[in-house]
Amino acid sequence: LNLNSSPARRKKEKKMTTPSPPPIPPAPHPPNGHSLALLTALSPTSAPSSHARHTAALSARDAALTSSHDSYGSLCSNFARILGTTSLSSLPPSELTIFQNEDPTSCLQLHHDPTSYLQLRQMAGLLLKNSLVSPPIGNLPTDAYGRVVPTARMILPPSSRMEIQHVLLRCILDKEKSIRAAASSCIASTSLTSIEYYSTKMTPLPLKEWTDLCPFLTCCLSYGISCLSSPTAEVEALLDGALLTLRKCLEDNACEFVQDASHFPNVVPLLIQMLSVPNLPESFKREGLKCLNELVDPLPNELILHMNDYLKVLSDFAGDESVGVRKLVCQGIVQLLDIRAEYLRPHIAPVSSFMLTATSDINPTVSMEACEFWLTFASQTPDIISPDMSDTVQNLLPQLIPLLLKNMVYPLEKQQELMYQNEVDESDAVDRVQDMAPVFHKSKVKRPESSITAFGGTAEKHPNEDDSDEDDDDEDEDDEEANEWSLRKCSAASLDTLAAMYGPESILPPLLPALQEGLSHADPWVREASVLALGAIAEGCVEAISPHMGQLHPFLMSQLSAADSLPQLKSIAAWTLGRYASWAVDQQMSGTQPDLLGKMTEAIMTIILSRNKKVQIAACSAFGVLVESTGELMVPYLEPVYRTLVQALSVYQTKSLKILFDTLGTMADFVGPSIGEGSLPSLYVPPLLALWNELARANPFDRTLLPLMESLSSTALTCGMNFQPWALETFELAMTMIESCTMILAGAEDEIDDEEADPIVCAADLLDGLVEGFGENFGALVSSSTRFAEYFPTVLHMLTSHDVPGVRMSAFALLGDLARQCPTVIQTALPMLLSEAILCMEPMHESVCNNAVWAVGEVCAKCVDNSGALAPYAEAILEKLIPLLMGNAVDDDGQIIGNVAGLSENAAAAVGRLAKCNAEFVTKDLERFLMGWCGGMAKISDKTERRDAFEGFILAIRAKPQCIQPTASDIGDTITSILFAVVTWHLPEDNLGPQLLSGPYSFTPFPQEYAELGQALISLLHDLKSSVGNEKWNHIEGIMPVNVRKLMREVYHL
Repeated sequence: LNLNSSPARRKKEKKMTTPSPPPIPPAPHPPNGHSLALLTALSPTSAPSSHARHTAALSARDAALTSSHDSYGSLCSNFARILGTTSLSSLPPSELTIFQNEDPTSCLQLHHDPTSYLQLRQMAGLLLKNSLVSPPIGNLPTDAYGRVVPTARMILPPSSRMEIQHVLLRCILDKEKSIRAAASSCIASTSLTSIEYYSTKMTPLPLKEWTDLCPFLTCCLSYGISCLSSPTAEVEALLDGALLTLRKCLEDNACEFVQDASHFPNVVPLLIQMLSVPNLPESFKREGLKCLNELVDPLPNELILHMNDYLKVLSDFAGDESVGVRKLVCQGIVQLLDIRAEYLRPHIAPVSSFMLTATSDINPTVSMEACEFWLTFASQTPDIISPDMSDTVQNLLPQLIPLLLKNMVYPLEKQQELMYQNEVDESDAVDRVQDMAPVFHKSKVKRPESSITAFGGTAEKHPNEDDSDEDDDDEDEDDEEANEWSLRKCSAASLDTLAAMYGPESILPPLLPALQEGLSHADPWVREASVLALGAIAEGCVEAISPHMGQLHPFLMSQLSAADSLPQLKSIAAWTLGRYASWAVDQQMSGTQPDLLGKMTEAIMTIILSRNKKVQIAACSAFGVLVESTGELMVPYLEPVYRTLVQALSVYQTKSLKILFDTLGTMADFVGPSIGEGSLPSLYVPPLLALWNELARANPFDRTLLPLMESLSSTALTCGMNFQPWALETFELAMTMIESCTMILAGAEDEIDDEEADPIVCAADLLDGLVEGFGENFGALVSSSTRFAEYFPTVLHMLTSHDVPGVRMSAFALLGDLARQCPTVIQTALPMLLSEAILCMEPMHESVCNNAVWAVGEVCAKCVDNSGALAPYAEAILEKLIPLLMGNAVDDDGQIIGNVAGLSENAAAAVGRLAKCNAEFVTKDLERFLMGWCGGMAKISDKTERRDAFEGFILAIRAKPQCIQPTASDIGDTITSILFAVVTWHLPEDNLGPQLLSGPYSFTPFPQEYAELGQALISLLHDLKSSVGNEKWNHIEGIMPVNVRKLMREVYHL
């Protein structure tokens, strides 16, 4: 790998001076005997009979750390002294006597075996780091909210801080590697880790104030490098400690280290100099490369200045005999490609050739790191990858594609492991808890699905939203393997992204011959990898591969039914069939293969009942993907499908059950109301309810219950009134779940964790599904419950005031749907519920705020003819909504939160509905938020909410027309905001680009179903034009885009 930018030139030799040794801090003061006795009592190697003494030591430690800042500093200093003291003999006789009196057994052991003191030193380093990184809270004052004030965190006195810093610097030169490691970890953690405590950030030993840390490290590096020709043990320890500390600091926070460390500019050239030393020991190569690689992301000027030298280092070590070194070379190249590809652009040809060779490295860790190069390359945007870079890699595809396919084959040791796992999976062994992937419930957030901006497409995605395609590159591995990134997975992902980047013209010619050979191979593991490759290219090559699917599809189907197929082969065949589900739908819709979906469903149902757990999970997942693609086309096959799935309920264990419940929910979401017709629900709903009852009685916090309740929620919503025979039992099971979990959590001593409340959240969402499915009939359902009818409003109020934000979020979604569908259920508790909703209309918890605002808007919509019910709350509601409309809401510390996805839309609809109840509710401060209201209305996608917002807006303007004049902004800006909000009624669904304003005219007519509103808007705009006068109006009209002027002229007659 030759990355030299230019031919080497002879440089004039400079006279070099030998660097001075680093200024080693003085030996620490000896620790006191009490601290040493405390440490031995805390040691896990202490005698089992000393349990009471160990417990007392824990209390003594906590008391010393929390009683005062001085006491905290004293104990931390003594931990540091023990770390820095090489033997027990360093203690003064008086302190040794104290230690001997307090712990004679440990003292005797240390005298007989002095080497055991090393373990105490390591333990002291760990306790020091923990005490500094997480300083305890003392018994100090609280603020007005009852929270401990930030200064309640223990703070090191200056004298203790200085002593600890000196000891740590001395310890990174210690002859014992374990002590160097402990000291370097402590330095990195305490100098760069900020402790978040409310609005205060604290760093125990801040790097900015530790001015001699980086100079000391660079001095160690400089001196150590100068002695590498004939290093002593002391020099090797010195260099190792400095590199270890530097690497850990850069791993923890490279940006902060680069920015705050004094003398940092010397670090990069020293690392380059060290890595250029001939015959450098492997450990120094690895540490030096790790340091330089960590600097690629912040990319300081010093690395930019030495970029050619860094590239030369990577080039020189590309063929190193050490696996670890070669792996780090690949990591460095991949990081450069990912972060600053322009530095690789001139060298793309040798780099790509090297990475191609490294992808076939005999060591899988090296080949996996090299394989990351192709995945990273194909994931870059076109502005990053220049045409010459793209062409270079494209020319390597004939060699690369077969190599990736080869790397997808499980290695021999993994094959043996999987064969053993197959035997376990086909047994009746119960799923182990440690094998379970965590299950998380996704609560309902009531915000528009696609909030439309005025003329720029769709609104930005909420930062907490996950837009990943859950089935992409999901080979449906076992849970343990799914959490492990491997060469096989990286190769499949690389092939997927390369196919999307280059398309079938470049991918299929080298792939198809290898694929044909692999699919007919005698080795089932090779066939399995080939099927994986076929699935991986589906997204990028589906159309081009379609002519071959007539042969490939039957082959995949045969892998499902073959008795001798490996479970892994059946699983990957099912996954690949799901990837080509769109092809199967086209075949059926076109009449080419009118019963193909039926054949696929039958084949998948067969393996759903497999004894192998991996096959069960893969089959359920694949069928779920098929259902998403087919929708109502699945209706003719529903009865045998549900019979099979119910049969699976009785044999599946935990892992498989979770996927099965997801599949049932997917059927409800995509097939539609047909799942509730005739006797179909009687096939699957009673077994689900029976299983729920069984699991909940055993443990209401069983995570398997979450997807079960989610599937029932979707089913109840989709079936509607057809779900009635099981509605009461479902309702009471959900209420019982809320009741039992709440009672159990109420008795817990610790603060409730969000995950612990998931069953309550899920049960509330199931109740919401019943509300949406039953509509106004939900009230009758509640009344029919002899156990919960009376208490339902109270339970709802409890949920809206719950400590866990996720519970409140789901509760407000339920409240809003109740207000919309059957308001009589909440009528008696409305004052309490509104008060809680108003309290939660603060965007510290964005989703809670969104749902609370939406729920208040739905309540307002039902009070249009009874505004008196809202009168006591109207002012408080408006005060909460105004900052949300204006985007200047603040948190507890006065920091502006800014825009939250969907929030301004919900707020605009709520204000409009409040104004429809009584325009006087919103006119008091109308000029404050008029433009924000217009902006929010422009984004509303739901037509009913949009209509209510505009109707309320018109009423408010009519009630206070003078609000247009005294606004803080220019009146022209106010009128323009109103006009552009009106224009959003005319946006076409499929053309929201900038050409809409000045290109071909494509605005749509005002919706006919809201013709009355359209006439009201025409009247309002004419009145606004009259109020501002012709001169001002002509100016406003002059700055309008041409198509907006045409719209205003033709539709609004302006």
